[in-house]
Amino acid sequence: MRRISTILLLGVLTLVLAAPAFAENQGGTFTLDPFTGVTIFDSKKNLDNGQINGLRGGYNFTSHVGAEAFFGYTQTEANRVSDLPIDFYHYGIDVLYNFHPDNALVPFIAAGVGINQSNGPSSPGLKNHARGVFDFGAGIKYFISDTVALRGEVRPAMNTEGGKWRTDIEYTVGLTFLIGAEKRQVAVAGDTTRPEVVCTSPDRGATGVEIDRNITATFSEEMKRSTIDSGTFTLKRGTTSISGKVTFAGTTATFDPSSDLEKGTMYTAMIAAGVKDVSGNELEHSYEWSFTTVAAPKVMPAVLISLEDSHFDFDSAALNENGKTILDYNARLLKASPKMRIRVAGYTSASGTNEYNQKLSERRARSVRNYLIEQGVAADRLKTIGYGETRPAEYEPVPSNIYSEAAKANMRVLFEVIVK
Repeated sequence: MRRISTILLLGVLTLVLAAPAFAENQGGTFTLDPFTGVTIFDSKKNLDNGQINGLRGGYNFTSHVGAEAFFGYTQTEANRVSDLPIDFYHYGIDVLYNFHPDNALVPFIAAGVGINQSNGPSSPGLKNHARGVFDFGAGIKYFISDTVALRGEVRPAMNTEGGKWRTDIEYTVGLTFLIGAEKRQVAVAGDTTRPEVVCTSPDRGATGVEIDRNITATFSEEMKRSTIDSGTFTLKRGTTSISGKVTFAGTTATFDPSSDLEKGTMYTAMIAAGVKDVSGNELEHSYEWSFTTVAAPKVMPAVLISLEDSHFDFDSAALNENGKTILDYNARLLKASPKMRIRVAGYTSASGTNEYNQKLSERRARSVRNYLIEQGVAADRLKTIGYGETRPAEYEPVPSNIYSEAAKANMRVLFEVIVK
């Protein structure tokens, strides 16, 4: 016990005398914690108190919230069975909540579940066993560099034996190593100047913005990273918030949307008032700016060419003079708008077999395409598709009546015009 007390005393003195630090608990970092201390066993367990040594490893999801797995080993003795040696293991997983994570001194609380396992020599009245436990506790971390903190804590662990609660208490000290931590930020002495947003990308009022890009804001000075996150750097489409990840490097904050933005849409980005520079000075007013993404393709109203006798010969893909007259007009429109791309879609009435109508609709669409090419429309601007008797404009109660108004409405060619 004297050795254990010495270790604890040295740990406390180290925490008190450590040099001032400017580092902080950072989100997005892995942690590794070797520790030592003492386990005080519940008196009903009839085990001697002993030194505990172990290791914790975890991840900080944010600067406040983290999780860690732990393993501790205590060598003790069963004081009611001739002082037989016992190997005692405590392992499990905890969730941590860190208070004031942007300070050098970070208090925290923890809670989780685990296993208490004791192994010893076979002896009457002494059995090896493993029991589930609930543990909780509190402690402090004191950062002495960007990546290293001193850590001390008290951790009770509770389980039931014989229908009654038993509580062991662990007092430990150790080191916390942050893996993946960014360089610490040091306050500038005498700095009382408020930070400002000096430029953004995209610029305020920008149009034609690509839909797969990040949004950035650059400040007049280095900012405190922990104050700039998805709660203080936001992006909205109208009143709808856009999800994304916020990162910070140097003087620039970056918002990376979770998915591509929508075309032809105005978005508003905002840096909230209250974000701080490294000296603690706050941005006085929220900074907003809007931009519009690249325009979406415009679908123009369809131009319908009815496939009555006035446009095609009956049961034929050959255009008659009435059909050619309408296509001459459409060809002039297409040549006047060289960015237009069209798809020619052929349809038929319900008379005839499905297979025949499908092929007829495809032949008529190709006939229209070929005629437009002959009139000077580039071939790569024209595509065709046939739908046969599917997707009718009107229901045909008597498919055999090829002269019904419904049949005439379904015999058509549809121009789907896309402006790029």
